[in-house]
Amino acid sequence: MKIFAERNSVRFKGEIPLEVKQGTGITRDFSSCGLYFFTDQQVLVGESLELVMLLEHQNQTRTVRLRCQADVVRVEAEADRLGVAVAITRHLVDTTANAAIGHG
Repeated sequence: MKIFAERNSVRFKGEIPLEVKQGTGITRDFSSCGLYFFTDQQVLVGESLELVMLLEHQNQTRTVRLRCQADVVRVEAEADRLGVAVAITRHLVDTTANAAIGHG
């Protein structure tokens, strides 16, 4: 995972699956205050979203679900998907036993 500084927070480059609207996405990079992800879901600038980042737990029996409330600040067309930049306004860690990707 590559780390780089941008604006006021450290950004991490990495692909983490996430749930967004009625579908899924994958991060390109993220920080404590924002993230950029790709999705096939329709997203509009100014929209408020709930995102769930799905993090693998070390013991492999749990998925850590990092829930984020975020405001869309930029949307870019990328071939058959959208690139979306969001500013995170709130987050909450939820550990759920045997959580499966794509099932909330």
